[in-house]
Amino acid sequence: MADILSDPGDELGQGNPRSLIFFRILAFIVSVAAVIGVVAAHFQLEGDPLAPALGIGAVVGLALTVHAMLALAQARINSERKLIETVWRTRQAEMREVAGRDELTELQNRRFFYERLHEELQTAERSKKPLSILMLDVDDLKLINDEFGHQVGDQVLRSLGRVLNSEVGEKNVTARIGGDEFAVILPGADRKEADKIAWRIWDQLAKTPVKETASASIFLGVSVGIGGYPWGGETLEEIIHWADAKLYANKLERKGFKHTNRNGKDEARLVAAVVDVLSSALDIRDKMTHRHARRVARMSAFVAREMKLADDQVLQIEYAAALHDIGKIGVADGILFKPEPLEVDEWQEMRRHSELGYKILNRVDFLKDAAEIVYSHHERFDGSGYPRGLAGKEIALGARVFSVVDAYDAMTSRRPYREAMSQEDALEEIMRHSGTQFDPVTVQAFMRMVRRNPDGFRDEHEEFGTRVVETGKNGHQPVGVNVPSKMTPLDTL
Repeated sequence: MADILSDPGDELGQGNPRSLIFFRILAFIVSVAAVIGVVAAHFQLEGDPLAPALGIGAVVGLALTVHAMLALAQARINSERKLIETVWRTRQAEMREVAGRDELTELQNRRFFYERLHEELQTAERSKKPLSILMLDVDDLKLINDEFGHQVGDQVLRSLGRVLNSEVGEKNVTARIGGDEFAVILPGADRKEADKIAWRIWDQLAKTPVKETASASIFLGVSVGIGGYPWGGETLEEIIHWADAKLYANKLERKGFKHTNRNGKDEARLVAAVVDVLSSALDIRDKMTHRHARRVARMSAFVAREMKLADDQVLQIEYAAALHDIGKIGVADGILFKPEPLEVDEWQEMRRHSELGYKILNRVDFLKDAAEIVYSHHERFDGSGYPRGLAGKEIALGARVFSVVDAYDAMTSRRPYREAMSQEDALEEIMRHSGTQFDPVTVQAFMRMVRRNPDGFRDEHEEFGTRVVETGKNGHQPVGVNVPSKMTPLDTL
């Protein structure tokens, strides 16, 4: 501000309010002084006795005049300063607004999002109110760009931005934080409210194409992950990590945009399609096992993320969890659907499903790591499992992750022949078997995930808005599970 009011390059005061006022006052004082001096000299020459008094009065008057003019000048300077400060603040605000905006979508940008999220988290901590965020990732943007061109891809992103703004409301913050990544801050919203907003976004995108071309109507799919305070973490990093993990798991289930003449060459979609086909085959054979597989796949991915495993490892673990019982396709119906406890030879046949699953998946190049996990998913940390009696780190890491999640899901699921175990009892049972049945490191990662969600870890990973209540028919046990009456839930694994 000082630079604006006293420009060193403006020596003559050109264009500087303070300099202009100073020169004007100086010129006025000189003029008044000259007039008074002439008048005083005239009276002095005439010998007028009032000349001294006139001189003193002139000096006093001149002083008062100068004081008044300086006061007016200061007021003028203050007025000019306030005007300049107002203009400066306005321009700064405009620059901040431009700096915080994404040029393509006119949403807020990544920097603005993280700065605002930090502020909102502090506010939530002080007020003891919830805070939620949505992390969104556009499905198949690359395919849209490849098939229709980047101009259409940009139009799709702009359309998505408008949908997000319309569905989340003005009080919330919507931002584009990457090429195909978006995020929303929902101050004061708990998990259920955030869940509803996510569903509104999905519903709107499903109903209305984001782009019409001469040959196609593009319906955009987005994957969504929800994080929040305090249920998803207490620091910004924890909340973002939680939302990212959920986003990753959800992405595998999204079907993406729909249009005519889809080429189907995207490798990631091909992998997902193969897994979906195999999983669907299991669904046809055994729907209850399929539902269990979907749940443990999601939860296994979250635990793997918590352990900071690489993305490709997380993906293989999730594929393996989704297909861990694929080998049951090769088990005879008489054994798989038998309502009575199995005989010893029948148990041996049932146990072969791990090996059969390995043989099925190992034929697919990009599922070889998942195949090893499937082969080992009934091994125990102390070496008492099957089929190979592996122990400790001999067991694939993914299998060690899966076994904890699988046990938790089995114990907390209701069955026709028993009620579901409470979360507290299930966690106590898992801790009791840490180091014997389960890998202690994996158990600790699992426990951290559970503590982040006090309302129940498993519910947090169900499909948004969808809850599955498993029931049997006619009092029979669910297919593929045969439990002697004296066995504990962990003995079913």
